[in-house]
Amino acid sequence: YNEYKSYLRMNAGQENDEIIEPLINNDSIPSTNIEDNTTRIHRKCGKYRYVIAFLMSTGFGLDYILRINMSFALEGGLVQKNCTGYYCWSEELQGKVLSSFLWGYWVTQLPGSLLCCYFGANTLLGAGLTLATLATLLCPIAAQTNPWLLIVLRMFIGMGQGVTYPVSTFIITKWAPLSEITTFVSLSTGGQYIGTILANIASGYLCNTDIMGGWPSVFYIYSIIGCCWSVGWFVFVTESPRTSRWVSEAERQYLSQSTHPGIPLKVAEIPWRKIFTNVPTISTIVANLLNGYGYYMILNDLPKYLYDVLEYDIKSSGLVAAIPYLSIYLGYIFSATFSDYVLKKGIVTRTTIRKICGIGAFFLPAVLLMILSFLHNKIMILVLMNIAMFFNGFANSCVFVNFMDHSPDLSGITSGIGNALCAIMGLIGPLIVGALLNNVDENNHKILHQKWKIAFIIASAVWVTGAIQFVIFGSGKIQKDLQLQRDKNDRSIDTRYVN
Repeated sequence: YNEYKSYLRMNAGQENDEIIEPLINNDSIPSTNIEDNTTRIHRKCGKYRYVIAFLMSTGFGLDYILRINMSFALEGGLVQKNCTGYYCWSEELQGKVLSSFLWGYWVTQLPGSLLCCYFGANTLLGAGLTLATLATLLCPIAAQTNPWLLIVLRMFIGMGQGVTYPVSTFIITKWAPLSEITTFVSLSTGGQYIGTILANIASGYLCNTDIMGGWPSVFYIYSIIGCCWSVGWFVFVTESPRTSRWVSEAERQYLSQSTHPGIPLKVAEIPWRKIFTNVPTISTIVANLLNGYGYYMILNDLPKYLYDVLEYDIKSSGLVAAIPYLSIYLGYIFSATFSDYVLKKGIVTRTTIRKICGIGAFFLPAVLLMILSFLHNKIMILVLMNIAMFFNGFANSCVFVNFMDHSPDLSGITSGIGNALCAIMGLIGPLIVGALLNNVDENNHKILHQKWKIAFIIASAVWVTGAIQFVIFGSGKIQKDLQLQRDKNDRSIDTRYVN
């Protein structure tokens, strides 16, 4: 609090020879028991920022719905086990169809962040999901024409969605008070799990009906929903509270005093060498990369595992496959709420809570995944998988928000690098599963179980590696060498920075 007051005095023109730097120079949060003007404004202001969080959350939900609908189409009639579907596609080709999304996804991660220097982050996020929606609409026609045309469309879907995570950090840092940032991030991005849950439940049902031809309905219906979301996004969302006509003046004032002010980002000023030599940031990027392997493997191939090994039909497997995402969502919200609580109370440092969440997100799921790979009991497998996914939900509170811990100004760039590499690793997962299952007799459940055991053990080893390196090298402290230079004489830039 005292640092904040001193900082305002410096910007008011009082003498001070020190270079102005962000106030978060450690990983603790000062006491919030002191009544100040920001607190009083907070009591009076509205909550329009949570409308932004809701629209972002539904956008991320749509994002994941459009990712996984292909898994259900493949199992629900597009390609049938006895080759009576439109195509008798091999396991290897199906793996390419599933992973092609990631071929496009990683391409636009970093470019999406750089484009924020020229276009608004809200415009890029809305345009990206609109492109993904329109490409999804064409998928049934492509599937019935040529699988490689479908692969190209899936790449376009990935390219459209590739900008969502990196550009969302620019929006979040302008709309989320720093004392609520972990919770706000979880509310804004947690829709990915709700979307996955709804898609798992609805897709299995739609594929078993005659609505719009069965499996094509998972493309048509979700595309219609996507178009409706796009209209709402462009009407109600702006990049910052300053340009929004919907936010109250009290809330606008509160957010101007309690959020990271930001500096106009210029490509020429991005410190690339410092980014790639900063150990904590590289550790977070590696953690994100290694988490992607197991996460995307389960995201893309869980319906196949339930169908092939546990012998659930496509309708039942959709319902069962939704449960792990409810678990991961609960872990997502719990870890965020817990993290913000212990930081506000000063119980632990930011670095400590990030590492605790890292152990929960990587090490515990790895152990549980390895145990369940040796089991044959359906109930025990599903119980352990759901517990593993609950803990994997902690990844948000140690990885994604950690990019903003290190450098709010560059969080879009660093998260873009991390997600691009994560997508590459996520691309490898389905390809490895497809290679393991290729030419395996679908009726030989013993061999199928052995192949899936190998897949789960590989994922466990990757997650353990992620946990170890993050605990050793990770940090929740702001990285001073990644902060953009602030000119204390430039009154056009709001340099207030509340810890």
